Amino acid sequence: MLPLLAVIGAFLANSLYFGFSPCRSSQPVASHKISRDLTHDAWKATIMEERRRARRHARAQERRTKRAENGENQRNEKLLLGHSEHIKIFDDDDATDALNNNQTAYPEWSWDHVRPWVILRRDTAYDDDQIRQIAGHDIFVLEKMTGWKSYGSNEAGSLEAARRVKKLNPRIKTLFYLNAMIHYPGYSANDSYIQNEWATKNQQNEIYLFKNRYLWYNHSNLDFREWWINRALDMVAHDEIDGIFIDAIMKTSISHLGCPDNAEAYFQTALELRRRLPEGKLLIGNALRPKARGKVGGYGNIRHLQYLDGSYFEGWMRDADSIEEAMELMSATLKSGRMVLLNGGPVFKSDEEKTVLANMIPINDRYSFMKDRIAFPLAIFLLVVEPFAYFSYHYGVDANPGGRVGRAAFDCNRFEEITRRLGEPTGSYAMDEEFTFTRKFQHLSVWVNVKTGDAKLIPQEMYHEEL
Repeated sequence: MLPLLAVIGAFLANSLYFGFSPCRSSQPVASHKISRDLTHDAWKATIMEERRRARRHARAQERRTKRAENGENQRNEKLLLGHSEHIKIFDDDDATDALNNNQTAYPEWSWDHVRPWVILRRDTAYDDDQIRQIAGHDIFVLEKMTGWKSYGSNEAGSLEAARRVKKLNPRIKTLFYLNAMIHYPGYSANDSYIQNEWATKNQQNEIYLFKNRYLWYNHSNLDFREWWINRALDMVAHDEIDGIFIDAIMKTSISHLGCPDNAEAYFQTALELRRRLPEGKLLIGNALRPKARGKVGGYGNIRHLQYLDGSYFEGWMRDADSIEEAMELMSATLKSGRMVLLNGGPVFKSDEEKTVLANMIPINDRYSFMKDRIAFPLAIFLLVVEPFAYFSYHYGVDANPGGRVGRAAFDCNRFEEITRRLGEPTGSYAMDEEFTFTRKFQHLSVWVNVKTGDAKLIPQEMYHEEL
């Protein structure tokens, strides 16, 4: 018993000598099992090692703090110096832009109010009220599975929906849906798809199925490329279709399936489609995304704008960094003379709120619920809006009647925040303080905190009351 007491006494003495408390430490240290026969020298060596670990931890923490401070300073400087000038579509400053800032085919645009767009699908024919609501937008993306049950194929269903909408609004731009990677059913063009030769196979030479359901495209096959391009060209040959919406461009960079060059192969496919696209037709893609660092796509996938007239934006509200990066990407897109289609939805403060909206049956209740949550996504849009930026605020894209997923609330014109007067901006957005941005328009003032998700949209008549 006495030797053990001596060891404990020595440990306490050395703990005090080296500045340690036997009960707690200000730095994380490893936990060690105390051995009864541990000698005084062993205890001393152990404590010395703990001291060294603590010092290493402190130095590492100091380096991380400095890096974070430097990154924050660079972020603030970048946002204050014009937002997006460092983002380039072309690596070569002397490269020729094939689009040449030609905006003659773009949808109608003005500063009168926020310009709305909509993406929607229904596997049967849209009812007359839905067609009327869709026609109130500037752009209509005919999502996959459109009308195939009523008209026999997605192509036929999309053409009929486009005809009906254009009859009410001849100026609306209709975009046919084409996926860059996923082979969805319901298309008449699928009859000529050669599955065994064109589908992606895994390393065991077995056909890969996305979500265990859908074939996955391989753009390294030249015959497949021609089939894919012709699908688009066949649809834009119709007057009712104004362009193509290419989805899932992000997925082209997935390379673990034995197709390491698929991203570059897709890029060449898309460039060829652009080259052969008839004049006056549009190419919009789900391309740009915060945090995207694809080798082919570059920062935020910005290089895909080499062949696109604009980009759809989704997945941008994850955190403050993602939001700020999305703002930069949108600004760069608009400054290049291209279009932005921002996808916005209600911001939920809790999972319970999300469940409440999902379970709402009356569509009018959904719109009322959404109205109270429009400020933040719309404020972000208004910070960067320039000519040919369009905003969609909706819940769901499935307009099929009945069922929980079939109650899409998609009509942007139901929201006063979108239809009321806007007017030209007095300037670009400004960063008032960390994470807080403002911008003023002729009839509206915008304030938003990208960290907390708080936002204010203040009409002109309320300026003095609110500010």
